[in-house]
Amino acid sequence: MYDDKNVDIGFGMDPDYVGKGYGYNFCSFIINYIRENYAATPIRLSVATFNKRAIHLYEKLGFVKKDKFTSDFAEFITMIKFN
Repeated sequence: MYDDKNVDIGFGMDPDYVGKGYGYNFCSFIINYIRENYAATPIRLSVATFNKRAIHLYEKLGFVKKDKFTSDFAEFITMIKFN
């Protein structure tokens, strides 16, 4: 459980749409909704370190790497975007 105030999000996309340029618009739509409804609240997400394509997209959207953690499944990066 996190003790700070962020909007935590997770993205997923149908594999049929991956790699076709839809990710930026999809994520931007969600981020804009959060900005309109949670004004100055930072947005946080976690992504597996092996998911280079997603990390690149999130950096393009303005997220920065914050922390790393490991689960039983994989190593993850926590990324944050300040509005």
